[in-house]
Amino acid sequence: MEELSYDGLRKIQARERASPVLQSIPDGFYALIKKLIEKKNEGLKSSFSLTEAKEYESILKVAEDIHERRMQKIVLRAMKAGAGQEEMALTGEEAEIFERISRAVSEDREKFNSMIVDKGSKESEERIKRIKILKNLPKFVGTDLKVYGPFKEGDSAELPEKEAQLLVSRGIAEQIGGVSNEVSK
Repeated sequence: MEELSYDGLRKIQARERASPVLQSIPDGFYALIKKLIEKKNEGLKSSFSLTEAKEYESILKVAEDIHERRMQKIVLRAMKAGAGQEEMALTGEEAEIFERISRAVSEDREKFNSMIVDKGSKESEERIKRIKILKNLPKFVGTDLKVYGPFKEGDSAELPEKEAQLLVSRGIAEQIGGVSNEVSK
């Protein structure tokens, strides 16, 4: 395994900043960073100098910047449907992260799609009734948790079948039209 220098780290950072895709980095990159940080830390312990301390802090910041940029690129790539890691310059650790994120994104996408399909089929099955209001009626919350009203005596309204039937059964409204499958919005 080759050694990594601060200058080498800065060059990798410059490439990552300049490109929207992951750049090729040395095998065992994160182990090389750890080794560089440990080496600088030991140097500081044996003979402290302000220049060495600043370089140590810079190494930490550059390493963190590279890691954050690479993670952002990995997450964005994982979110793209059907994106594969074969085309990406991933380290072993990053490949594991990519797989976990891809699985999580895929599971969430499936859950969202099934929710949309379920919601769409429920809405299309919901029936609407046309009614005439017989008494003044303040706002109320329907069984679908939507707010309806207020209505004045003599108003006509299109409501979901459940809400319309409830008002008719209580003598607050009477049905005046047929039933449709369209949901009023």
